[in-house]
Amino acid sequence: MRIKLCEKYKEEREKICERIINILQLDANNSFLLCELEADQEKQEKIMSMKEEIQKCFAVSSITPFKPNITTTKRPYLNIIRAILRQQGYTFESKSQWMKIESGVFGRTMEYKIVKN
Repeated sequence: MRIKLCEKYKEEREKICERIINILQLDANNSFLLCELEADQEKQEKIMSMKEEIQKCFAVSSITPFKPNITTTKRPYLNIIRAILRQQGYTFESKSQWMKIESGVFGRTMEYKIVKN
């Protein structure tokens, strides 16, 4: 019988999750803002560069950015973050938030809070 990836790569999976969380640079509430992640190309590239490593340790057939026939995803880095952390037992809580943009106008963004179960 085949050994499940979650049993075979326990330590590696947790290290990947820790790296993702370190890349996101969560605040004191264990949360991050979507607008900040969208503005930071370096963070997006770091997460996308982890795709091969993620494929070795996680079941990725249900994660949209890993599907070969789907070429366009609006935020593939966010899909990867959510799917990987959820598989590892983290909970994603999201809420809408208003932020003041540099011109004094208020804009709406999402705040994601990550909690370990």
